[in-house]
Amino acid sequence: MNPHLHFWLPIAGMAAGYGLLMALNPVRKPLRDGARCLRRFPALWITLAVLGVCYAGFQHVGVRLLENFFLPKEETAFAWAQPWALPYAFRVEAARQAALPAVESVAGLFNNLIATFPFSVAAAVLLLVNWRGGHGVLNQALRRRYGGWGWALYGVLTASALATLLKPFVLYAGLPALARWMPEHLLFPASFAIDRLSFVFEYLLGVGIQVYLILLADTWVRGVGFDPEELFRFAIRRSAAVMKWAVVVLALSGLLIDLPLFAATLPPFWPAAFPTVTAYVSAVARPALAGFLIAFSTLQITLVFHSESLRHALRDHARFLRRNAVPMAWFLVIALVHFYGFHWASQALRLGLGETTGAGLAWQLAAPLPEALLAAWLLASWVCLFQKLRAEGERAEEGIAF
Repeated sequence: MNPHLHFWLPIAGMAAGYGLLMALNPVRKPLRDGARCLRRFPALWITLAVLGVCYAGFQHVGVRLLENFFLPKEETAFAWAQPWALPYAFRVEAARQAALPAVESVAGLFNNLIATFPFSVAAAVLLLVNWRGGHGVLNQALRRRYGGWGWALYGVLTASALATLLKPFVLYAGLPALARWMPEHLLFPASFAIDRLSFVFEYLLGVGIQVYLILLADTWVRGVGFDPEELFRFAIRRSAAVMKWAVVVLALSGLLIDLPLFAATLPPFWPAAFPTVTAYVSAVARPALAGFLIAFSTLQITLVFHSESLRHALRDHARFLRRNAVPMAWFLVIALVHFYGFHWASQALRLGLGETTGAGLAWQLAAPLPEALLAAWLLASWVCLFQKLRAEGERAEEGIAF
């Protein structure tokens, strides 16, 4: 076969299949509405883009430069350039590596799409100083909704905010210095505990931002005006309603991921058990958690719009899936196809350019921009689809009752 045909035929086949998928699927109208919503409110994707670039700049570029500074010169692997290379083995590896991030991104549509660190450090400061009254609104909403348990949730949130303030100093700037005089059997468990406690605040902050974006998309669906300040406060109150589901997700994440990783840092198991535990987390725990979130996909958005008990939200979720299993399945397939395509291309570019080259680091900084656009479109489409299917179900119930 002509080598050019061997290269272009699969691409043409995938393009044709993608065109048919987008043209013939039964949820194409909510997908179009999601794109229109994005044009009306670009803050949906700009918010995700800013947070994504901040995270990538710190995690991928900042940490690598820090390692390059502290490691001996002969151990650093940083290089500004290398020849472009993407052999078949790299393409296969990119396809393998893209699977888990794609599934987790789909799950994030129904839970939390947003990596908030290091923005979470500034958010922790703003929360603790009661910027725009957010601290007081959140405290009041938690106490009103959960009573005495609201104080417990408030205490956990405050403690995790304080841990977030410590995280960049202890885990990044201070860790090389601490390692010189603090033994490993104390250093690793303590640093892991700070990291996991700060993750609670980062996760809840991401959920709160996602609640705000869901409400912003809903204003377009309903065609109503809003005051940004009031929508911000309303999102905080709704975040308190979503807190009960967020606590369930955090508890499951702690049981499946955090507890095994923390145990692996303790003296009887460190360091021999750590590679085994990290392999278990990637192969079992993270896919299981993503599958759980997809299985309960409407819990978060139901609590955002209805602010009901978790038991009633589970009942409404089961009823929603019974009525709308086909459109939900189509939406999941379309979301997975788009996220997998993006993550495959992103991983291929990282491998081809080199993760520690200047071009590779530049792509890692730029990648959050198209990812934010894709995620915001699918999130807005999810809001449009949910409201459309819910309205159709309510009309059907009224017709039966009549």
